[in-house]
Amino acid sequence: MNRSPDMFRNAMRLFVGGVTLLTTADGDARRGMTATAVCSLSAAPPRLLACVNMSGATYRLMASSRVMTVNLLGAAHEALAARFGGAVPDSDPFEGAAWLEGSNGAPRLADAPAAFECAIGELIDAGTHAIVIADVHNVVVAGIARPLIHVNGRFAHVDATDHVPL
Repeated sequence: MNRSPDMFRNAMRLFVGGVTLLTTADGDARRGMTATAVCSLSAAPPRLLACVNMSGATYRLMASSRVMTVNLLGAAHEALAARFGGAVPDSDPFEGAAWLEGSNGAPRLADAPAAFECAIGELIDAGTHAIVIADVHNVVVAGIARPLIHVNGRFAHVDATDHVPL
């Protein structure tokens, strides 16, 4: 049996995930992170689940502000995802993109294909990460995009040009 952390991480790299930016704010402070561990939890009431590393500044601000926005990313956002993922150290990842203040006060990417403005309902300690259960208060859909995905340590794009009923 092999369940070492390295083996686990290597296997998880093969899991395809949609790429999102989780953003939060409290007053003038704002933080964000690239995340693939985000999914629908419930349609009625609308709720999302995200897994967030508890050692990061984004988690600490989420825990105090109790708000977050889940910004879905498209193919055009690859550089933005890399910046928020820490690929460009010592830079402000919010620079170079158009941001709006969401109804919850958290930053919303102006050209995100879709965004979910949420209030954080629960934070569940789950080892190195917290399971964040968020109540969706507003959904903004900008249109169809080529979704950005992440697999095997790389970004890729999916052709999803079919119409999605709104």
